[in-house]
Amino acid sequence: MKLVVLKAVIATLLSIIASLAICWIAIHLTGGSMNWFAALLSALCPLLIAFPASMYTFYQNHRIALAHQELEATHRELAGVYRKLAAAARIDEMTGLLNRSTFIAELNQAGQRGAGGVLLVIDADDFKGINDTHGHLTGDRALAAIADVIRDVFCGEGLAGRIGGEEFGVFLEATTLSKGEALAERLRRGVERIELHTERNGLARLSVSIGIAFVEEAADFSSLMATADEQLYVAKRRGRNQVSVPEMQSATVQLRTAS
Repeated sequence: MKLVVLKAVIATLLSIIASLAICWIAIHLTGGSMNWFAALLSALCPLLIAFPASMYTFYQNHRIALAHQELEATHRELAGVYRKLAAAARIDEMTGLLNRSTFIAELNQAGQRGAGGVLLVIDADDFKGINDTHGHLTGDRALAAIADVIRDVFCGEGLAGRIGGEEFGVFLEATTLSKGEALAERLRRGVERIELHTERNGLARLSVSIGIAFVEEAADFSSLMATADEQLYVAKRRGRNQVSVPEMQSATVQLRTAS
């Protein structure tokens, strides 16, 4: 507000100076001389007219500028909210990985490029037992801990998502079966090393079973999931805490089915 008054004062002083100059020139051209009354009128008229007009104009401009700043701030805030909502629609809140629908959509999109890849389906072993023994809060922490290991092992490579209650998926585009198996084994060992302290001062040990599917060319979630799920149950039947990989012949058959 002080700036508005200052601008109005400056504008009024300039108007008074201009008015006095015009009055002096006009009187000088007519052969007269400037007196105090003419000078007073020349100064009083701008003071009575220019100052309130300037105050009103500058105040309105000030309000418009403030409104524009508020509008920009609101726009930035809405943009931030939109980005958060867009991220929330893609991310599983508990684990920070992709949610099921986003994981499937991005896998299918990657699969259309025809470079093939490896799908790992990771299932937490005896997760119901963890919930029943240690409580659901410990179960939630267990899922978050497994998700952390997934991030550490894959370091942002490929797609990683939570595709079920205690089931995760990782898709590595244009990756060999042997590399996928090696990473799966590294993940299994990483989860095995987790020591999860419970709220009852206990210790929950975690493990995962992992089924793998592989294609050399076109890939889609449904066909890959069918093979990976089959291998996951093989790992479960063998005693859990294992990685199961399809034989290359089976992988080739799956490729033909997918294509």
